[in-house]
Amino acid sequence: MINQSKRILLCGSALLAALPTSAFAQEAQSASDNQGADIIVTAQRRDESLAKTPVAVQIVGTEALDRAQVRTQDDLRMVAPGLTIRAGVDSNEINFAVRGQSKDPLSDTAPGAVPYFNEVPIPFSRGAAIFYDLQSVQVFKGPQGTLFGRTATGGAVLTTTQKPKNEFGGYVGGSLGDFNLRLIEGAINVPLVEDKVLLRVAGIYRERNGFQRNIFPGLQGRVGDSEKYGIRPSLTLNLGSFRNETVVDYFKSKGSPLNPIISGLVPFTGRGAPFIPAEFLYAGVATPTARATGIATLNAFLGGAVPLPAVAGFYDAYFARPGHNPGGLRQELIDQQARGPFVINSDGPLVSRAKRLTVTNISTLELGANTTLKNIFGYVDVDTFVASNSDGTGFGLGNHIIGATFTGGPGAFSGGVNNGYREYSEELQLQGTAFGDRLNYTTGLYYSDELVTFLNRQPFFDLLFGGARQTNSYTFNDKSYAAYGQGTYKLNDNGLSVTAGLRYTIDEREKHVLPNDSFRLASPAAPPPGFDYDQAVKYKRLSWQFGIQDQISPTTLLYAVTRRAYKAGGFNGTVAPRVGSAAIAGDSYIDEKVSDVEAGVKFQGRIGTVPARLSIAGFHYWIDNAQRLAFTLANGNPSSLTVNVPKGKTYGLELEGQVSPASWLSLGAVYNYVNASYANIPLVANGDRQLFNQVTDTPRHSGSIYADLTVPVSGGVSALLHGDVYSQSKTFVSPRSAANEGAVIGNYAIANFRVGVQNREAGWSLIANLKNAFDKTYYTGGLATGEIFQLQILIPAEPRTFSIDARFKF
Repeated sequence: MINQSKRILLCGSALLAALPTSAFAQEAQSASDNQGADIIVTAQRRDESLAKTPVAVQIVGTEALDRAQVRTQDDLRMVAPGLTIRAGVDSNEINFAVRGQSKDPLSDTAPGAVPYFNEVPIPFSRGAAIFYDLQSVQVFKGPQGTLFGRTATGGAVLTTTQKPKNEFGGYVGGSLGDFNLRLIEGAINVPLVEDKVLLRVAGIYRERNGFQRNIFPGLQGRVGDSEKYGIRPSLTLNLGSFRNETVVDYFKSKGSPLNPIISGLVPFTGRGAPFIPAEFLYAGVATPTARATGIATLNAFLGGAVPLPAVAGFYDAYFARPGHNPGGLRQELIDQQARGPFVINSDGPLVSRAKRLTVTNISTLELGANTTLKNIFGYVDVDTFVASNSDGTGFGLGNHIIGATFTGGPGAFSGGVNNGYREYSEELQLQGTAFGDRLNYTTGLYYSDELVTFLNRQPFFDLLFGGARQTNSYTFNDKSYAAYGQGTYKLNDNGLSVTAGLRYTIDEREKHVLPNDSFRLASPAAPPPGFDYDQAVKYKRLSWQFGIQDQISPTTLLYAVTRRAYKAGGFNGTVAPRVGSAAIAGDSYIDEKVSDVEAGVKFQGRIGTVPARLSIAGFHYWIDNAQRLAFTLANGNPSSLTVNVPKGKTYGLELEGQVSPASWLSLGAVYNYVNASYANIPLVANGDRQLFNQVTDTPRHSGSIYADLTVPVSGGVSALLHGDVYSQSKTFVSPRSAANEGAVIGNYAIANFRVGVQNREAGWSLIANLKNAFDKTYYTGGLATGEIFQLQILIPAEPRTFSIDARFKF
C-alpha cells in the first residue's frame, strides 16, 4: 500500500481547501466565470485580493463550510490542511496548531495560533463551539506580531459572521442523521431603516446521541450525548461616514465529551520517568505473581503504616469489585485495544457544560477620502464545567473535575466547582493611504484585560486506601498593551512594493492562589519560605515585519517576508506556587520568541483556457525558549510544569491550487510539508534532566484533494456532487520520544461525500452527507501523562456518520 505521504504527493499540487467555495460563490455565474473573481481576505487588516496578499492565507467561505460539512472547530482540519486541531484532556478542550506552534493540554501558556471572532481574539480553549451563519473562516499562517490584536507565534484563525443586508430575506434549514442527529438553523435579515439600520438574527439548535458505550457496572449506557444551541443578533448602522456593526453571540452546550481511552503504558525502569509504577500498583490478581507484585507495591507506597494483612485484604477486595479488571492495568489496556475506542470501561463521571457570551462592536469613521478611523471592542464571558475520566480506565488513577459558574472577580465562586474566563479588549486603528496612494498604512493601539478563574479537583490513585485528592484553585489576571504601525509602499508603478511594521507590547501577568487550593489549605496563614500566593511579572517586547513583493504580471505575485513574534511568559496554575523556574519545580516560565522568513508565489488567471489559482510558499522558523509542558512529581503531587526548550527550528513547504476545466467541474488539492524539531539540548525540570526531541501536533505531511460537480437537470434544478479526501502523517502527543508508548497518532486518511439537488433560483436544496465514509478509526489528541504514572490516553475522533440536509432561502 502506498503510504500516506506518497499518496498525498501523488494528488498533485496543493491547494487551498477553502477555494471550492469560490467556484460557485456567485449564484448567477458559472464556475469558470468565478475563477476570475477576487477572493477577499483581511490578512493585513484591510480588504484585499487573496491573489495579491503577500502572506500565506487559507479562506473557507460559506458554501465550502457547508460542502465539507464543517460544524465545529475540529472539522476545520478537513478544509484547511496545515491547521491542526488538537483535543486535550477530553474532546471539548480544543487547541489550534500552525507550523509547529501550539499549546499543550494542562498548560497555562498563550496559544500559538490565536482564534478570533469578528476581529476579537478569544484565546480561551475550553468549550467547543458550533459553526453556523458564517461569512468565512480565514487561517493566517506565520508569526502574527504586528497587526493583530494579540501576538501569536504560529498564526491566527479568524471567524467572521454574516453581516446584515439591506434586503428582507434569510434561510431556514434542518438536518436529520444517524446517532439521532437533529438540527435546525436559520437566519432572518430585516432592514429596519432602509440603507441605515440593518438587523440580522441567526440561531441554531443541535442534538446528537453519543458515539461511545460504557460497560462499567452501574454506569452502563451511551456516552457522548450532546445538546447545543446558539442565537446571534447582528445590528449594523450606516450613518453617512460613520458605520457601526454590533454582534452578540450566545452559545450554550451540555452533554458529555468523547471519553479518552488508555492507549499505552510507558515502561517503568526505576530511573527517572515514569515516576510512579502504576502497572505494578494496579497489577491485578489474575496470577499469584501479579497479586504479590501489587500488594508489595501498595505496601511500599503506604510506607508500612498499615499492617500487611490489612493491605492484602484491601487489595483483594478492590479487585473483587465489578469493573476492576482482575488482570490489572496491563490487561485493561489489552482489553481496550480489543474493544476499540467506542466501547469503554470508565468509572469516572462524564459531564460537560459550557456557555459563552461574545459581544463585538466595530465602528468605522471616514475622516476623509483616504483616511479611516476604526474601533474594535470585544467582550467575552465563558463558563465551563467538565467532569471526565482522564485515565481512560475503570480504575481511579485520575479523574478531572473542572468546573464553572464564574461570577466575576478573583475568588468569586458559586457552586463549588468553577472555571470561568472573562475578557475585555479595545483596539483603535487609523487606516489610510498617503503620498498619492503609494503608501497604504495601518497604525493603532491595543488593550486587553483577561481574568481566568480556575478550580480543578482531581482524585487519583484510589487503590491507596481511597486515594488522594489534589485541588488547584487560582486566578490569572493578564493585561496587554500595545502600539503598532505597518505600511506598504509602492516603489514603482509596475507592482514592486515593500512592507514594514513594528509593534511594541507590554504584557502583565498575575497569579493569585485562592484559599481552597490544596497547597494553601496546608499553609493557610502564610506561604512557606520560597513560595508566594500572589505573583506578578511584566514583559516588554518589540515585534516586527519586513517584506518585499512584486506583482510581476496581472496574474502573478512574488513575495518574501521576515517576521518576529513572541508569547509572554507567566505562571503555571496546577503546580505549587514556588517562586522560580521549572528547574526547581517553580511555577514560572519565560517568554518564547519566534522569527521566520517566508517566500512565495501566487498565480490567479488562466492556464490556456482553464481558470486556475496556484500558490507555493516556503518558510523557516527560528524558535527561542519554546514553551512546552513537562510532567513531574512536585511537593509529593503529580504536576505539570511549563518549561522553556532553548532552541528549535521549523521549515516547510505549502502548495495550493484549484482549476475548473469545465463550467460544471472544479478540482483542487492542498499539500503541506512541515519539518519541526528542537535542538539536542537537555533541560532540567524539578532536578530531572529531560530531552525534548519531537514537536507535538505537527504532522510532517498533510493535505487534501476535492472535486465538485454541478450538473443542470431541468427547470433550474441542478445535481450536486462533492467529494474530498484529507490525509496526514503521524503526529506526537508527547514532546519527548521517551514517552512515545501510546502517545503517537498514526497516519490516517478520511473521505467525505456530499450529493444532492438544488434550485438556486427557487432557493432550495436537499443534500445527503457522508462523513468519514470508510469508517476510519483515528484520534484527534490526548494526554501524555505516562511520564508521571506510565499511563497514556488518546481522544478518538467521530466514526462514520450520515445526515440529510434541507435548506430554503427566502
